[in-house]
Amino acid sequence: MKNKIFIFLFFVISNCISAQSQNMEDSLRAIVHQKKGDTTEVNAIVQLGKRLTQLDSVISLAEQGLLLARKLKYKKGEADCFFVIAMKTRDFSVAIKYCFSALNIYKELYNNMGIASVHLNLQGAYRGAGDYENALKYAFSGEYLAERNNIKGELIFTGHRLAPLFLAEIAKTHIMKNNLDSAEFYTQKSILQNELFNGVKWNFPIYLLASIQNLQGKYKLALANYRSAIPLAIQNNIFSDTLQIFSGMSTVFKNTGQLDSAIYYAQMVEESTNPEKEIDYLIKSIENLAYAYKLKGNKDSVIKYIELAHSLKDSIFSIEKDRQVQDITFNEQLKQQEIISAQEKFKNKVQLYTLVAGVFVLLLITGILWRNNRHRQKAYILLEKQKKETDIQKAKVEQAFEELKSTQLQLIQREKMASLGELTAGIAHEIQNPLNFVNNFSDVSTELIDEMNTEIEKGNLEDAMQIAQDLKQNLEKINHHGKRAGDIVKSMLQHSRSSSGVKEPTDINALCDEYLRLSYHGLRAKDKIFNATMKTDFDETIGNI
Repeated sequence: MKNKIFIFLFFVISNCISAQSQNMEDSLRAIVHQKKGDTTEVNAIVQLGKRLTQLDSVISLAEQGLLLARKLKYKKGEADCFFVIAMKTRDFSVAIKYCFSALNIYKELYNNMGIASVHLNLQGAYRGAGDYENALKYAFSGEYLAERNNIKGELIFTGHRLAPLFLAEIAKTHIMKNNLDSAEFYTQKSILQNELFNGVKWNFPIYLLASIQNLQGKYKLALANYRSAIPLAIQNNIFSDTLQIFSGMSTVFKNTGQLDSAIYYAQMVEESTNPEKEIDYLIKSIENLAYAYKLKGNKDSVIKYIELAHSLKDSIFSIEKDRQVQDITFNEQLKQQEIISAQEKFKNKVQLYTLVAGVFVLLLITGILWRNNRHRQKAYILLEKQKKETDIQKAKVEQAFEELKSTQLQLIQREKMASLGELTAGIAHEIQNPLNFVNNFSDVSTELIDEMNTEIEKGNLEDAMQIAQDLKQNLEKINHHGKRAGDIVKSMLQHSRSSSGVKEPTDINALCDEYLRLSYHGLRAKDKIFNATMKTDFDETIGNI
């Protein structure tokens, strides 16, 4: 009975408030219709846009205000229009885009109220898009900004601090993440701060607390908190919040099997004419109606509400498609306006630069003529003197250059000889490797000759031929590793030989490979523990360079 009294009061008071709101809207519309094309019109568009509930009308009006604000170069009005579009659109990506456009301008203007409002909208948009991490990021940063600067609300709880609202939104995000402990912590914190700093009880955190308890299965506590939130919503003139409360109560009754009560409160939401009715709670209530009527065996009502739920979801999709087309058109208008503005700025800059350049050139020519006329005779004497000094300096520079070239060649040769000593150990290791192969294959070859002679004596010519083939392969390997040792020695001799510095064609692959191996063995000579595997991949088609 008590709830029914509150519901009756809700309808009576909401009608009164609606009449007052209509008067304010009429006044703002009158200002807009005057078409004065000044900042007053932009501000009226912004305030009217914040109050209107018809999505297409609001966004179209805000876009009109944005174009006017840009024309007037009214930065705050431009940011406010961006914010209205972000606040009213159902497309979360569009909301985020316009939020950042507004945020950049508010930051330029050091408008903390605007920055905090954008953070509040950003966290809601990211949460709606399912990006809970960014939602919490902007909610926490907004709460810090609001707390530090004592920022107060404009539309909701006008004149009251915004920090508790951010805490409640943080709690709501944690509910979406099913972090119920964190959600309850921030809900209680929001309730405490709101009563401490603003001196009022606010229905929204009470509603959140009831939602948490509903998810925890504490249906009796949830129902009690939902009921206590209803008069608070009416008292605070936030009548749209009663609909989410009714939706939550419908869910509690559905979960506890009280189907008649579930149907009653779900129908309160479904039949409401409140223009600020949110689509999420409406769809949830309709789904509760379909579920309850299914359990009651009322097939016609089940079909009706299932079709209505699908119709609402389809309408959302259709509306978003229409908005995408409108956004494309509006963005094109903005681009054209930006192009025209940029062209005007460029034209003005060109004219200014041309004037400045002309004056500068004129002054420069005047100064040059005056100076030349005054110093003409002295210039000839000075020029001759400078010419003689230049010739002397040139000769000294040429002599110094020749000495430098000679010194450079000597330094190069000395460096090569100094490095030769360091490389000797590495070269010794490198030579030892092919020599080991030569010695090993020589020993094996001697044994093969003895085996071959034995097989010949036995008359086993086929085995002897096979041994002869192995012997030939050993001799080829001996020859290969002998040449390799010879190349190493040749490279060492070339390194120690004086060079004129003349460049000549070189097998760059061989040079790199040899340099790598010498470096490796040089390091091994200094550090016996060091070891490494060398892998090369040379371009065999590169030729000599």
